[in-house]
Amino acid sequence: MEIDDHLLGAALPKLRAVLAETALPSLRLTVAAECAPDTTGTRLGGLPLLAPGVAWPYSPSGNAQYFLGQLNSDDVNAGLGAAYLPPETVLGFFYDWAEQRWGFDPADAGHWRVVVTPLDSAVGSASSPVSGPSESFTGHAVDVAVVRTVPGIEEPEVEAGRGKHWWQRRDPVEDFYRAFENDDVPLHRVFGWPDLLQGPMRLECQLAANGVHHGNPAGLEGARVEQLRPGAEDWLLLWQLDTDDTMDWVWADSGRLYYWIRRQDLAVGDFDRSWLVLQCS
Repeated sequence: MEIDDHLLGAALPKLRAVLAETALPSLRLTVAAECAPDTTGTRLGGLPLLAPGVAWPYSPSGNAQYFLGQLNSDDVNAGLGAAYLPPETVLGFFYDWAEQRWGFDPADAGHWRVVVTPLDSAVGSASSPVSGPSESFTGHAVDVAVVRTVPGIEEPEVEAGRGKHWWQRRDPVEDFYRAFENDDVPLHRVFGWPDLLQGPMRLECQLAANGVHHGNPAGLEGARVEQLRPGAEDWLLLWQLDTDDTMDWVWADSGRLYYWIRRQDLAVGDFDRSWLVLQCS
C-alpha cells in the first residue's frame, strides 16, 4: 500500500511511528505503449529472453507456463537506488495459466518460475509453446514511479499496535486505512509491501515452501508451524502483478499474483526457491 507524507501525517501518532519505521520503497509499474516482444528493458508480456540451452518452463502437470513479463535488474536497481537484483540481468516470470495454483499447498511448487538470464547471453525466443490466451500478451513498456509503501492493516506489524476494544464503535486505524482506495487501478509493484486482497502472505509462503499446507485450517495447528513461524519475516515481495484489461490478464476472480523470495535467497541470486501466492477479493 502506497503512502505519501501528507497521508502519513494524518495517522495517529502510534500508528504513524509504526508505518514510518516499517515503510519500504517500491516501484509501481503502469502499462505504457506496446513494444517489441524481445526488448531487454522491464516490460509486461512479449517473449522471454533466455540463455542458449535454457528450456521453456513447464509445470509438473506437463503444462507449458505462460510468460508474463520481465524485470531488467539495472532498471530496478537504478529506480530503487540500491543493488536489489544481480546486475546486467533480466528476470523472466512464468506462471501456469491453465491451472492457476494459489500457493497455499506445497504441491503447488513448480507451477511458476523465475528465470534469471545474464544480458550478455540473452536470446529472444522465436515463439511460445503455449497456445490460446498467451497470444494476446502483447509486449508493453511500463512507466515507473518510485513510491513508499507501508504494511496493510492485517499485517502483524500493524495488528500488534491496534488495541481496539469491543466497546469502541469505531476503529481509528480502520478509518485511516480507508483512505488507501485506489479506484480499481491495476497495481503492478516491484518490491515493497503488497496490496493485500485476502490477508498477509509471508507466513503462508514460509509454511507452504517448507511442506506445510496453509489452506487447511488444521495445517495451522501442525507441530512445525511454531518452528517455522520466525522465518516468515525472511520473505520479501518480489513482483506483484494485478488483473489488467490492457494485458488481458484476469487472475481467478479479478485477483493478483504475488511472487515472493526469501531475503537470503535474494542476497545470493537464487530465484529457483521463489514462491507465488494468488489472491482475489
